[in-house]
Amino acid sequence: MRRTMCIAFCALLPAAVAQDVVRKGDNLVEVTVVGQGMDKDEALRDALRKAVERGAGTFIFSQSETKDFALVRDTVLARSAGFVQKYDIVSQSTSPDGVVELKVRATVSVQGVVDTWGVVTTMLKQMGRPKIMVAVGEKIGPQLQDVSTVQTRIEEMLLTSGFVLVDQSQLKEIDKKDLSAAMADDNVAKVQAIAKRFGAQLFVTGAAHAAPGVTKNIGGVVFFTYEGEANVKCFRTDTAQMLSAVPGQPTRGVQQVARSAAKQALDAQARQVAPRVVNDILRFWQDCLAGRGEVRLEVDGVSFKQYLALKKALQSLKDVKDVTVKFHNNQAECSIESNLRAETLAEKIVEAVSGLDITDVTQNVIKAKFKPE
Repeated sequence: MRRTMCIAFCALLPAAVAQDVVRKGDNLVEVTVVGQGMDKDEALRDALRKAVERGAGTFIFSQSETKDFALVRDTVLARSAGFVQKYDIVSQSTSPDGVVELKVRATVSVQGVVDTWGVVTTMLKQMGRPKIMVAVGEKIGPQLQDVSTVQTRIEEMLLTSGFVLVDQSQLKEIDKKDLSAAMADDNVAKVQAIAKRFGAQLFVTGAAHAAPGVTKNIGGVVFFTYEGEANVKCFRTDTAQMLSAVPGQPTRGVQQVARSAAKQALDAQARQVAPRVVNDILRFWQDCLAGRGEVRLEVDGVSFKQYLALKKALQSLKDVKDVTVKFHNNQAECSIESNLRAETLAEKIVEAVSGLDITDVTQNVIKAKFKPE
C-alpha cells in the first residue's frame, strides 16, 4: 500500500516542477534547488528543506486540509536532512551583503516524509500543541521600547507554524511590570516564573538593541545610521534547560530619520534571527514527540541508601542513555537522557524502584517521593 502511494505521489508531480524533480525509483526523487543563508551551513539547511518540500510536495499538499497541518509540516521539515539520501553542491556564491547561496542536487526519500508525518500527527493528537511565551526586550539607544520588532517577528513565525502563544495582552498589570523588569535585566529566572504561571511549556527570551552609528551628510542630505544586534535564547519552562541560543550578526539601517534607521536595523535583525529560533524550536519539538531528550526526576524524602538504589536502578533501565544524579537535603535530582516520553519513563521507574510513589508527571518532569521505610 505504501509503495503504491509513493508511486502515485511521484507520478502526480506538477508539470511546472518536472524539470527540477526526477524520479529515481518508487520511493526516491532527485531534486535541484537553491538555498540561501548567512553562512554555508544555514544555506545548506535551507536547500535541504526546499528539496524535501519539492520532492514530497504532492504528498504534503494532499494533507493541507488536515488538522494542525502547518505545525506537522514545519515539524517534519525541520528534520529535512533525515529524508535526504545524498546531496551534491552544484555551485556556491556569496552576494555583496554576505548572503551565501548554494545550488544543491539532492535525492529525497518520499516514504520517509510519509512515515514521519504519520508519527508526528499521532503524537500531536496525544500531546496537544505546545504553548510558548516570547519575551524579548528591545532598546533603541538607551530607550526601552514598548513593542519589540524582534519579538513580534518571532511570534508571527511561531503562529504561522501552528504554535499556541501566551497572549500578553491578557497579563495583569503586575505581571506586565514583572515581565518588563525581567526583560530589562535579561533575567531568565524571572521570565521562567511568569511563563510557568501562564502554562507555557517553552519560553523565548533575550535582548535586541539598535545603537546609533555615524551620521553622514551626502549632498546636503543628512543620513542617520544605526547598528542592530540581538541575542535570543529558548528554554524549557519546567526545567530551564536551554534549547537554543541564537546570536544575531550585526545589521545596519540608514535613513533620513533616526528612528526609521533604528527600526530598519532591528527589522533586518528580526528577519535574520526569527527563522533560526523557530527552526530550533521545531527540531526540539520533534524530539519531544519522538520521546528523545532530557527528562528530570525530582524525588523528595530520600535516604542515602535509597539514593544509591535509585541511581543504580536508573542506570540499568533500557532505553536510558545517560543519568546524572545529585543528592542533597534528602532530595534526589536526576537528569535522564532517554528515548522514552516522561509518562512511559515514569512507568518503568516505578517498576524498577521499590517504594517509590510518582506524584506528578509533566512533559519533561517527573516528581516522586519514597514511602517511609
